Amino acid sequence: MPGSNAATRFKPGQSGNPAGRAKQDVHITQLARAHSIDAIKTLAEICNDRAAAPAPRVAAAMALLDRGWGRPMQPTDVTSNGDSVRFVIMSVPEAENTEAWLEHYAPKLISSDE
Repeated sequence: MPGSNAATRFKPGQSGNPAGRAKQDVHITQLARAHSIDAIKTLAEICNDRAAAPAPRVAAAMALLDRGWGRPMQPTDVTSNGDSVRFVIMSVPEAENTEAWLEHYAPKLISSDE
């Protein structure tokens, strides 16, 4: 190919990053987590500041809710063999074994004719 540089191409089976992704420095994570209380207080102050612009107040409110209650449920559309099926993943309830879980919690086929 004109303009290609074969010396910079990876050979089949060769990784461009043989050492893998660099491990995150645990010290940085610990430092960031040490500021969690102050960060939550700051988010709460911004959220409650009626003089602040609406966008930062909404962002702060959403961040507080996400941290306190988790992110909202997300519906997921799955297509299988041409049939469209919608699942809402909430949480996985515990059961004694897989068979018991499937009997009680496995999604049931919902006909689109209803």
